[in-house]
This record gives sequence, structure tokens and C-alpha cells, in this order.
Amino acid sequence: MKCNWGFIGYGAIANTVMKQLKDTDNILYGVYGHNFEKASNFASKYGAKAYENIQDFLNDENIDAVYIATTNDSHAYYCRKCIEYNKPVLCEKPFAINKREADDVITLANKKGVYVAEAMWTWHNEVSLKVKEWINAGVIGDIKEIKAKYSFPLLKKNDYSSRLVNPNAGGGALLDIGIYPIRYIYELFGLPMSVSSDAVLFNGVDVEEKIELDYSSFKANMFVSFKKLRGEKIIIKGSRGSITVPYFHMATKAVLKCERNEVFKPIGNSLSAYKNEFNNTAEEILNGQKESTFSSLRATSDTLAILDDIRAQIGVVYPMERSEKSVERNLNTKVKTISHLGFNCKDLKKCMDFYCNIMGCEYVFALTYGDMLNDILEAARKNGQKEPFYVKKLEKQKDRIWNVYLRWNENCFIELFDQMGAFKKHIPDNFSLNYNHYCLQVENIHDFRIAMIERGGKEYIETNIKLGMDKSLQMWIHDPEGNRFELMEYTDESYQLK
Repeated sequence: MKCNWGFIGYGAIANTVMKQLKDTDNILYGVYGHNFEKASNFASKYGAKAYENIQDFLNDENIDAVYIATTNDSHAYYCRKCIEYNKPVLCEKPFAINKREADDVITLANKKGVYVAEAMWTWHNEVSLKVKEWINAGVIGDIKEIKAKYSFPLLKKNDYSSRLVNPNAGGGALLDIGIYPIRYIYELFGLPMSVSSDAVLFNGVDVEEKIELDYSSFKANMFVSFKKLRGEKIIIKGSRGSITVPYFHMATKAVLKCERNEVFKPIGNSLSAYKNEFNNTAEEILNGQKESTFSSLRATSDTLAILDDIRAQIGVVYPMERSEKSVERNLNTKVKTISHLGFNCKDLKKCMDFYCNIMGCEYVFALTYGDMLNDILEAARKNGQKEPFYVKKLEKQKDRIWNVYLRWNENCFIELFDQMGAFKKHIPDNFSLNYNHYCLQVENIHDFRIAMIERGGKEYIETNIKLGMDKSLQMWIHDPEGNRFELMEYTDESYQLK
């Protein structure tokens, strides 16, 4: 089906795209840019029409869809303009400067019923889709380790003029090339439990970083750089084999080593990923789809959440973020309630009777030492570790209840523990309190973690975010006096909510 495209932007990427779109049904109809002379030169090169103002461009009914290929700082702005005029959008990566900005665009698109997608050509590539197929099928077993690198000397020494290191253009290695390995790993494994990063900064943006994504049972380590030549590759190691993808963001092959060895090379030229991307997107738009099958809005938003976390840690804030609105996410990462109190109990049944029959609590669920044992053994197996020394003791107690959840209402719980010799901790005024811990329920634990780091609280974070046995997300922190407490976000799978 013929699709008339309007381009906003006329730089190197736009020219590369046009070279790949020849001999397809994708036609460049119109071009808009802030420099009309340059827009006109680009348009005449490809037999298209140039527009002096964006209103005329977006009002032209002959334009079926818009491709945005400007600098990073203006992506979200142009997305919103297109959506307001009901024009479907394919926007170059990064879709926006941060998650908040992206979510604003996505919300507007959903409200207006307009197609928007991030132009992540990697996921229109047969090689990437084959790797995802292998991972989902468990071909290499349990994942043990991931290493990725994307490192090329793209900068001249002390070059302040490049858009790559221009804070006002949303420059930096992370948003420009780091987004590729991060999105790749996200597409295969989803959001990590936590993120850590160190970076080298220049001109207020990052030019090199080491990044670790913690998935609890394995870690993904990345090296990203504008400064050094280390090439581009991702290696995924599992318990039964490995997958290696050279030049993964535009790969021509993937190498599988396991019970069966295989080198996957698609028929035809996989370097024509822009061609695949525009063909797929045009077909979806002309068929009336409102979201891309290949590049989901959820993936776009989640990937930017990871990038936000990294930038918070390395201290990169763009000038356009230094406004009152930039703190909206932080102010909205609220503590919802004291989710639950936790107490050690010498007589668990007696305490349960007290809280249910006298205090008016409702029973929610219980876990046995057998449940704990299974969780410990599964973690040891996944990490290739020996069974802990206390396994035999737990086996003898496997039918004994160690943890009970009761609740007063949908937000307030009490957690009782049987700890085999629980002790009483003395507190001031001669009171004795058999106290274990208390927990704060937050709306979004990942955003809360970023907010803590941005506010200078990194040193008070004790643990990474982990998925608990009860399927809630959990993280331990402490105050300056060493008082420890837990943050918790209930998920749709949390036992507490069932």
C-alpha cells in the first residue's frame, strides 16, 4: 500500500532512510524543518514539497504519516504537534528526553486515538526477533550472564561543537547509543530489579559509562562509549549454551551455541532495517492500528525509566529539565501508607488468634518453612551455588508456618513471624516490644529509588530492588541513625492483594 510520508528533519538519518526507501511504496511527500532553505534542498533532492510553517505541513491531507528525525530535545514537542493534528507518528529514538515527557505524549496519543511509535529499527530486524524467539523458547537454559558493548570514538578531542555532547540537544552517549543495548536487554527480559552506573562526563553530558542491570538471578553488564574503539557485541550466556550477536543494533547474524549449533542469517539484506521499519509501520497505520506491534509504547516508557535511573546516578540533567515541572515525578513518587508492621512471635497461633479474634484482622495467606526452602534452593540452582548449610534444619521444619499475613484493610497489614527463638528488644520507658520491621508502601518503587538518588540519598539505600516470595517488589533503606525499614510496591501478582 502506498504511504505518503512527511519528514520533520532533514539531516543524516533522514538521508539514510530515503536511500533505503527507494523501490518501496513509501513516498516522501513533504518536508518541514526550522531552516526552510535546508528543508527545500532536502525536499527537491527527493521530489517532495517543503513547508515554511508546521501548521501547513500538518494540515496537508495528502500526508498519511510523519517521521520525526530532529535532535533529541525536540522529539516529544513534535510528537505532540502531530498528535494534535491527528497525524500518525514514527519518531526517532530516543522518543523523548525522559519517561515523564514520553508518558505525556503517550497519554495524549491514547486520548486522541493516534498511532505513535518509537523508531527502534532493531526490532524490525529478523535477527533480533530470532534471538527473542530463542530466549523465549529457553534454548540456552537459565540465563547466567549478559555482556554488551557499544563503543566507538565518535568525538574529536575536546569537541564542544558536536550535537553528541550538546546538553541543549539532549546529547550524551546514553541517549544516543546506550539506549540500544538497554532496549535490547529489556526486550528480552523486561525491567531489571535495579540499575547501577558510573560515567565519564564532558560538557555536562556522559561520553562513557559502565552499566549493570540486576535481574536477581543474573546480571547484565554494559560498556558504552563515544571515546574508545571496543566495537559492538552482545553475549548472552545460559546454563545450556550461549547466544552471540555482533553489531546487535543492526545485526546481520546471530550465533547460537548449545546442544545444536546454529548461525542465523536472514535471507536478503538485514542492513535494510529502515526499509523494514517503514514498510511495517506504514502497513500498521494504513490498516488502522493505533500502536506498533514491533515497538510497543510500554517498551519505550520502560526503557526511558531505566535511562532516567542511570542519569540520576551519574548526575546528568538537561537544561530543559531544570524547570519546576522536572520535579513532578519526584513529588509523585509517594508513600501510600505504612503497609504493614512485622513482629516476631514465640507462639504464632496464639498471636494469630489475638489479631484475628480480638483486633479484627482478616487472614490473607501463610508461608511455611518448606516454601522458604524451595525459594532458597531455586535461587542457589539459578546462581550455580551450593546448598546453604542450614537446608537440613529447614527440611525438618518444612511443614511449620514461619510467616503469616493478616489485614485490617486493603492498605494496612500485619505480618507475623515464627523465628525459632524470637527475642524481645527493649526500648525506652521500660516497654518491651517484640519488633521485627515496618514497611512503607510506595506507588512506584523504581521511581522512588531514582527520587532518593536525585535528592542525595544514595548512601541510605541498602539493597537492590528484588521480587519477594510474596511477589511484591522490595528494597531496604535506613535513616542517618541506622534505623532500617523496607519499601514495598505491590504488583498484580502480590499475595497480599489476592
